[in-house]
Amino acid sequence: MNAIVPNQPDVGQQSHAIAAYELAAKAVAGFEKVVELNVQTVKTSLSEQQALVDAALSSGSLNQMIDLQFQQVPAAIKKTCAYWGHVEDIAVDTHNDLVDALQDSVQSYLSTFFSLLDSAASIGMVSTGRTNVTSPLVIEQPPAPQNDPVVIVDSSGNVVSSSPRMDLH
Repeated sequence: MNAIVPNQPDVGQQSHAIAAYELAAKAVAGFEKVVELNVQTVKTSLSEQQALVDAALSSGSLNQMIDLQFQQVPAAIKKTCAYWGHVEDIAVDTHNDLVDALQDSVQSYLSTFFSLLDSAASIGMVSTGRTNVTSPLVIEQPPAPQNDPVVIVDSSGNVVSSSPRMDLH
């Protein structure tokens, strides 16, 4: 039986490296967005704290300072919810970018795999002489069983038994 080795498409380590680079670039882009959000949050927080310190120093009584702090509670809750909303948006965008890159990579691998199967099938059709095969795989039928008597031979080649084979059905 002749061994058939199909020509494999040019899929080297370079395509794996490119796919890994694309995934890493998408993940780093999401991380950069979170860092930018945190830097902006710190800047805003520092400027707001400066304004609160100025307002506290200019207040005339302890009650005004306490009222100033209580007025900040609803604003702090809104800012916290807005911050986590932005983090969620960044996470969703990053997730979608990663899924898209992964789908592109898997699609590339599958198209390469199917082209490999197609080339193997075309080589298989040529080697078997079949041109009207519709399946990409060539299936050979095993030889039909014969009803010849079974002969049992020992290790030296002497016939021990030549009883006809019994069907167990």
